[in-house]
Amino acid sequence: MPQGDPRSTSPLVRVVVAVLLIAPFAAYLAVPTYAKVKPRLAGFPFFYWWQLLWVIITAVFIGIAYALTRPRGDDRRTPPDAPSSEEGE
Repeated sequence: MPQGDPRSTSPLVRVVVAVLLIAPFAAYLAVPTYAKVKPRLAGFPFFYWWQLLWVIITAVFIGIAYALTRPRGDDRRTPPDAPSSEEGE
């Protein structure tokens, strides 16, 4: 992460990202809370659709964490072998 990016140094952003990345693991490891058959959703026992729901939630959380930590605008780095926009002129 670039040093000039205030989001990368903000403790609040780091805490939010940590919570977003740790929460799904806590949900997955709490098996006794969802190890049951009812309620069913579209014929699937609770155990299966709850896990599938958390797969989707995890993807959303990872996307949010990425959006919070990625560089923006001028902070984006160009690969060294990529042509710059000034070379074509």
